[in-house]
Formats: sequence, C-alpha cells, structure tokens
Amino acid sequence: METMALGMFAVSVLILSGVCVYYKKPVIGFVSSIAAMVLTSLTGYSWKLMLIDSGKDTTLLGFSRYPAALIILAALMLTAFIMMVVSIIWIVKRNKNKV
Repeated sequence: METMALGMFAVSVLILSGVCVYYKKPVIGFVSSIAAMVLTSLTGYSWKLMLIDSGKDTTLLGFSRYPAALIILAALMLTAFIMMVVSIIWIVKRNKNKV
C-alpha cells in the first residue's frame, strides 16, 4: 500500500515540478524535481521490499513478472532528471541576465 502512495506522491511532485518550470519558477521546480527523484527511489525500494516479502524474484525489480513497474519507475526518474536539468538551465539564464 505504501508503495502505491509513494508512487502517486512522486507523480504529484513531478507534476508540480513541471508546472513550476512552465510558469518560470525554476528554483521551486529544481527542488521539486529532486524531491520527485528521491520519492521515486523510495518507491523502488518499497517495491523491492514488497517483492521480497511475497517471495517473488527481485531481479530488476521483478521485471519478468511485472514489467510495467520498472518501466514506470524509469520513466519517472528520467522525467524528474529532465525537469531538474531544465530548471538548472532556467536558473543559469536568469542569473546571466542579471549580471
């Protein structure tokens, strides 16, 4: 249950990051993208513990049995990383314009 809650919270924070980047609030977007990466990592760890508790194979987070889980976690992590890079670019552009 906590795995799904963490995952949905990670998605919500990632959407917040996208909204902040869209509305040119790069610092908040950067912080929320880092938070989304941390929450995605915690979701993966929780998923691994859930697989261990149920006695299932944990290779690649159970990819042979549940392929969508690893793909969704990878997509979340990649999207959060992209949002982080875009936020950094916006912060650098903003600071260059001030100088």
